[in-house]
Amino acid sequence: MQRTRCRALCEARGWEVAAEFEDEGLTGRNMDRPGLQAMLRAAADGDIEVVVVYRLDRLARKSRHLQEIWEDHLAKHGVELASTTESIDTSNPMGRAMMQMVGVMAQLESEMIQERTSDGRREKAQQGGFGLAVRSYGFKWDKGDKDTKRPKRPMIIEAEAEVVRTIFDMAAGGHSVEGICKTLHRQGVPRRKGGKWWNPEVQEILANPAYMGRFVTWRDPETGEETLADPRLCPPAIVDEAVWQAAQAVTRAYRGHRRPWVKRTFLLSGFCTCGKCGRTLTIRQPDEKHAYYACNGTLRGECDAKHVPAGGLDEKVWGFVRSLQDDPEMVKAYARQTTEDLLPKWERELVRVGEQLKHWRNRERTAREKLETGVYSDDDYRKTKAEYDLHWGDLQAEAAALEEKITHARQERADVDWTAEVLRRAGDLDALDLDGKRRLLSALGATVTVITVKDERGRLADVKAKLETYAAPVPSLASAGAMF
Repeated sequence: MQRTRCRALCEARGWEVAAEFEDEGLTGRNMDRPGLQAMLRAAADGDIEVVVVYRLDRLARKSRHLQEIWEDHLAKHGVELASTTESIDTSNPMGRAMMQMVGVMAQLESEMIQERTSDGRREKAQQGGFGLAVRSYGFKWDKGDKDTKRPKRPMIIEAEAEVVRTIFDMAAGGHSVEGICKTLHRQGVPRRKGGKWWNPEVQEILANPAYMGRFVTWRDPETGEETLADPRLCPPAIVDEAVWQAAQAVTRAYRGHRRPWVKRTFLLSGFCTCGKCGRTLTIRQPDEKHAYYACNGTLRGECDAKHVPAGGLDEKVWGFVRSLQDDPEMVKAYARQTTEDLLPKWERELVRVGEQLKHWRNRERTAREKLETGVYSDDDYRKTKAEYDLHWGDLQAEAAALEEKITHARQERADVDWTAEVLRRAGDLDALDLDGKRRLLSALGATVTVITVKDERGRLADVKAKLETYAAPVPSLASAGAMF
């Protein structure tokens, strides 16, 4: 319906539809939406002249977000805004004032919906029902049946329940959370989402009273008073209360004996990507002495790249940055390599990503049309939409990164001189603190691609990293076969 109304307005005013952007199923209270961000990029690139929406609250549910979209993105690039249901004309002061008033009302409506939803959940809980679906590890949610008057309730997944019992038995027997994770991983016990077991996940299981049959459906934010679900709607306890309490005593004792430690910021946090699957590397700190850059794909069981010790990688990459400052001609040499060797490769990659985006957009659109005509059920469409959401964001980010690389590579000489000048003005690099070093990497537009090499036993044998700036890809940095 929204799409039909927007197209009708464009046809009535003689506007050609340049593109359509959707964020189906995502809340308008969030600015980080793939469709919205794609639209803002199109506005910045000059691909569109007017943005047409069904209502302004489809664009943003918060007045400050709506104002930010208008002032910092659309008006800045000369793009007008039109609504099919509201008399908004952003070309004059009265229209812009009306837009702000509509934004305030949209935010008010959103907050009222949140309040009513919260009140409804609280009332549901006070009546003994479940305000939210229970999908914790070990449970699945039965949506019930109105015809047979079967109520909504959680059900036990027996295979996962056995894992929960194992976790509680080990904790009650004196094992630490870290030891439980290692045991589960060594025995090949699967997680619901795949990948490796991590301490916070096991801690969450051990702290959940639902496993002993005590389902807290509401907790008063002021008094902390808890409301329990009707026992007739609750499944049997997975573990005995005595075992649950024993596990709590052991985990509290471990927490009391552990020395407090603070998570640190590392030089390359946010700058690293996996050379095997292209995903971001994030910091993992199992304790105060160890920290690793880990591929997000590895954590989900979708990549077999090894974790890389953070300290060693930071030191090697920063050492190469120092060598670039000492030899500006090296920067220029590798900038020429960008244009001659890498630019065609990036352009081919961008075409490939564009074709994949088109494929998923068409697949989702076809599924939506089949849903509307009754060919697809709701479950069929949800499965396709879930696949679409999974791929769309990653592909959009990949396309944006490639476009940025191509743009800077084509600028050649200006960026080469600029990169060398940034390094020269940085002064004594060793005198910079951590924040200063990270600001320099940000100014250079640096990215680090990390490739791990395993030995015959599957252990980390070598680490290779490739540092790139907007203007200057630089050669691989190898750890010379160092074993970490």
